[in-house]
Amino acid sequence: MIENRKYPRYEAHVLVRYKKLNDPTSSWQSGPEIRNISLGGLLFSAYEKMPVGTLLIFKLQIFMEDSSVKIIELSAKVVGVEDGIISYDTRVAFTELSNPNKVFLKQFIKYLGP
Repeated sequence: MIENRKYPRYEAHVLVRYKKLNDPTSSWQSGPEIRNISLGGLLFSAYEKMPVGTLLIFKLQIFMEDSSVKIIELSAKVVGVEDGIISYDTRVAFTELSNPNKVFLKQFIKYLGP
């Protein structure tokens, strides 16, 4: 299978919080972790199987070059889900990435390195 990705993925084992947008009953969930990330989206483990198209918001704690920590919010849409052993591997694409968050995310990805 050939993958045509606009942005390279980087391995990242970082805890994440997320909740569904447009669902008044949704509360913040803590997923086991992000598995990989790029400027286009991320792969994370979720305890709930979500349908493709579900809109989410993430609170991501990222480490900066100066060793400080920044929390950014990222909006995303579920683009794929695979059953795992105790969770669901959930792929999302970022839907709105503000310039400040894009800068912080780029710095975080640089911190992860190739």
